[in-house]
Amino acid sequence: MNKKILLLVCVTFLVTGYKAKAQSAAIGFHITASEYDGDLNGNEHHFYSFKSQQLGGAVSLQQYLNRSFNLVEKVSFNQVRYQDRLETAGVDADFYTANLKLKYKFNNGYIFKEDAAISPFLVAGIGGTYINSKQYSSLSSADIVDGEFKGNVAAGAGILFQFNDRVGLEVANTINAPLYDAWDGVDQGGNDLYLQHSAGLIFNLRKPTDTDKDGISDKKDKCADTPGTASVDSKGCPVDTDEDGVADYIDKCPALVGSFVLHGCPDKDKDNVADNDDKCPDVPGVVRFAGCPDSDGDGIEDSKDKCPNLAGLDIFEGCADGDSDGVQDSMDKCPDTEKGVKVDASGCPADSDGDGVIDSIDKCPSSKGEVSNNGCPEIKEETKKRLNFATRGISFETGKAVLKTSSFAMLDEVVSILNEYTDYNLKMGGHTDSNGSNATNLALSQARVDAVKTYLTRKGVDAGRIEAVGYGEEQPLASNATSAGRTQNRRVALSLVLK
Repeated sequence: MNKKILLLVCVTFLVTGYKAKAQSAAIGFHITASEYDGDLNGNEHHFYSFKSQQLGGAVSLQQYLNRSFNLVEKVSFNQVRYQDRLETAGVDADFYTANLKLKYKFNNGYIFKEDAAISPFLVAGIGGTYINSKQYSSLSSADIVDGEFKGNVAAGAGILFQFNDRVGLEVANTINAPLYDAWDGVDQGGNDLYLQHSAGLIFNLRKPTDTDKDGISDKKDKCADTPGTASVDSKGCPVDTDEDGVADYIDKCPALVGSFVLHGCPDKDKDNVADNDDKCPDVPGVVRFAGCPDSDGDGIEDSKDKCPNLAGLDIFEGCADGDSDGVQDSMDKCPDTEKGVKVDASGCPADSDGDGVIDSIDKCPSSKGEVSNNGCPEIKEETKKRLNFATRGISFETGKAVLKTSSFAMLDEVVSILNEYTDYNLKMGGHTDSNGSNATNLALSQARVDAVKTYLTRKGVDAGRIEAVGYGEEQPLASNATSAGRTQNRRVALSLVLK
């Protein structure tokens, strides 16, 4: 009954530990063999003699704590048999043991790599053992212990040979010291021991952590952040078939050596356009033209540029207009025309009125004139006489700015002249004699020229073409001492001036 209770406790012990800790646990199934050391052999520690060893078995559960330590829960059945040299005394004992041990792993990253295939370890712990033992000789045998449950202390060392992420072989030697000295039939102070040899397969209960889902556990994964969709090698790093430094999963040309900038594709003309996208793969070009050249750098692809070696304009299909006059150089008869100068269809400075004076310096570009007069028409002598005659015919009421009716015909003649010479403006100056004050005469002279201006504008002359200024008595033509002189000084002077 006690044996069954112990077994139930041990099974519950393992199952409970499994349920609580299976997320990072390993289970082991072991074959054991045990050697005695105690009062019957004088506690001489004659281990490894491999005499009278009896086979047993064990089940273990290991819980990962950190890189250096595991917690080990182990239940075992061990048979210990010993007989002295004279075969006068011996012991035959069965141990049903459950231990809780701390395991120190050498593959902790400090001593050996965590993914080392061979990793030594040390263990130590405590537990309990259920003992059945008999003392015997060559003539008889008798029970010593019939079902006693005692404490147990264990310590040992071993080596784990890790085959892969799921399975390993563990070989270990563990000294067990039941806290009961008389199980061999002799009670002489020091507790009797037995050495347990074991070999077993260790199975990881959970698939190792694989953060990037690439099929390689994090422990062995040298590239732990590789996307799960990427093909990886045995180290967990992305496969790079063409060995160009660009992993296949981002390499648009996985079978061809290329550059990272071009997503693993080659660029034989070194123009930063991948060959598979390059419309001119054998000639260096520019990205905006899919790898085709723009030799003169004018933004027009050579295949569409009529002047591919000379920077030009899009409106001239890549040909130049050096003087920026709107006429391309190949058709420009005056390719060095000063900028801003209006030109004709041949690219030469325009002469709209055909008078030999180009528009840019022609003060009368719409009227054919004389070179000597800056391209403006010369005023005919006859016209000058007509203007002088009209000037003498302008008269006012005495002391007033009211035109006499006799002046109207003269002023109509002035209107006719202005309509004929559209490139000229009219300048008028009003003058008086010295009778009266200066202020009065100045005001009167201004009023009289304003009256003339009003008449002319009513006849259709643009007011902007007329300048009317009164000067009073300040600019006499003759002496004001005589009546004739004063008459001569009272006048409106007219003259034509270029706009």
